[in-house]
Amino acid sequence: MLTLRALPVRRDGGNSLIAAYHDGLVRHWSPARRLAGYGLSAIGCGGWSPAERLYLGEAVRMQGLSMKDRKGLHRLLNPGAFPLSNNILKNKQLFAEMASGLPLPDACDPNAMDLGDWLAGQDDIIAKPSYRSKGQGVERFVRNGDGWRNGDLILTTVQLAVSLRALWRKGGVIQQRLPTHAALADLSPGALPTLRIVTCLNEARAPEICDMALRLSAGGPRPVDNFNAGNLVLAVDGQGRCGVAWRSGGKRAPSRHSRHPVTGMAIEGATIPDHDAARALALQAHERFRQGFTLIGWDIGLTTQGPVLIEGNWNPGTDIVQLVNGRGVADSRLGALYRHALDRLTDADWRAARAVQRDRR
Repeated sequence: MLTLRALPVRRDGGNSLIAAYHDGLVRHWSPARRLAGYGLSAIGCGGWSPAERLYLGEAVRMQGLSMKDRKGLHRLLNPGAFPLSNNILKNKQLFAEMASGLPLPDACDPNAMDLGDWLAGQDDIIAKPSYRSKGQGVERFVRNGDGWRNGDLILTTVQLAVSLRALWRKGGVIQQRLPTHAALADLSPGALPTLRIVTCLNEARAPEICDMALRLSAGGPRPVDNFNAGNLVLAVDGQGRCGVAWRSGGKRAPSRHSRHPVTGMAIEGATIPDHDAARALALQAHERFRQGFTLIGWDIGLTTQGPVLIEGNWNPGTDIVQLVNGRGVADSRLGALYRHALDRLTDADWRAARAVQRDRR
C-alpha cells in the first residue's frame, strides 16, 4: 500500500482541517521532507481528482477532504492500521476473531470445522478476500441443485470447497449471505444494504457517531452495494429517515433519485429499520477496536435478524458523506474531531509521517 503526502506550495487557510494537517507536516518535517511533499504536489499527487471534481461542487471542496489527503491523514490518526498484516480491520480473519461476541454473519473457519458439513447447511454464501476495498473480489455462490452457481459459472461442491480453502489460506473469509430486512428488500435488490456509520473518539476519548450514509444496491450483477460499483448512497438523519439518493455515474456526474431506479420504490422519506440498534452496534464495535484507531467507518448490514457487523474501515471514504450531505467534512462535527485528534499528536507521530510510505503485507 502506498501513502503519499503532498504539500501545496500555496496553502489556502480557509479550510481549517486541511490547514491543520498540512501545517502540522510543515512544522515537523525536515527541509528535505518538505521539498519532497512540494514535489509530490507539483506532479499532481495531491488535491482533488477529476472524479471528485465531477460529483463534489466547489463549495463542498472548499471545506472538504480529498481522497489523496484523506489516506495520509487517516494513517496519522489510525496507527493500528500498520503493518497491514496485523491490521485487525483490514485482515478479515483477525477482524472476525476480534469481533467475536458481536452480531456477525455465520462464517466457516476450515481449520476449526468441516467445510463440507458447513456448506451442506447453506444455500447462499459470500466469499471475501482480505486486504481489498470497495467490494473488490467479493463472490457470491448460490446453491444450484447438487452444485453452486456464481453468475454463469457452475461448480460442484468439491470444486467450490477447493476454491474456498484457497481463499481462506490467503486470509479471506467464508460467510453466509444474510437476507435483507423486508422493509428494504425492494430498495436494495441484489445485495445486502449497509449503513455506513463513521465513529470517532471525541474529546472525552469516547466513541461518537459523526456521520451516516445508507448504501443500496441498484440491482446490478455484483453482490455488493458499494457506490463505485454503480449503486446508490444517501444521507440518513438522526431519526433514521432517508434523504434523496445519489447513483454513481462512472465517468459521468452522479444522478439524483427519490425513487429506486429499478424497482420504483420510494427512497426519500423512507425509514431505516433497527436504526437505533445499528447506531448502538457501531459504538459498541469501536469500543472493542479502539486501540490504535481514532476513527472507523463501520458497515452495518440491515438484515432480517437485525443489524449485523459486516466490517470496519480504517480509511473510510469521506467522498460519499460529503456528496450526500452537500458539505465538506471540515465544516462538521467530524471535522472538529479530526482537528482535535491532530492536536493530540506528538512530535514523534508527525516525524514518523513521511512524504512517501510504501507498505507490504
